Amino acid sequence: MVLPFFRNIRLLILTFVLIIFWGLSAFQSLPRQEDPTQTARTAIVTTVFPGASAERVEALVTEVSESEMSEIEEIDTITSDSRVGLSTVSIELKQTVSEAEPIWTRVRDRLADATPQFPPGALEPDLDEEETRDFAIIQT
Repeated sequence: MVLPFFRNIRLLILTFVLIIFWGLSAFQSLPRQEDPTQTARTAIVTTVFPGASAERVEALVTEVSESEMSEIEEIDTITSDSRVGLSTVSIELKQTVSEAEPIWTRVRDRLADATPQFPPGALEPDLDEEETRDFAIIQT
């Protein structure tokens, strides 16, 4: 099968030209995006409760927020941090989630349901979706 290419150089050149042409045409027809869309898989919920101790923030704000969000089955990990006057809850979605926006909408709805349970003086929670960043690992 390879022997005709070595005997006829024109056939070899024609084959190389066709392969290069098909490769270039396939490359030109590939879809491209300047900034590809990425799914936000993590979010941070921040709730300010001015003047409250860390223990009060934990008991009255953080635990209420966590209990509301723990009912959403697409959430993989919930971690929290309570400080003086500030509650921070980090949410990470499961890897099987392909469309995150409906889930973030449900999280916002759950937080709106939890807001009346907060004590007077606590501000409304703020949901901040984190951008997904892919970093290349360079090995030397």
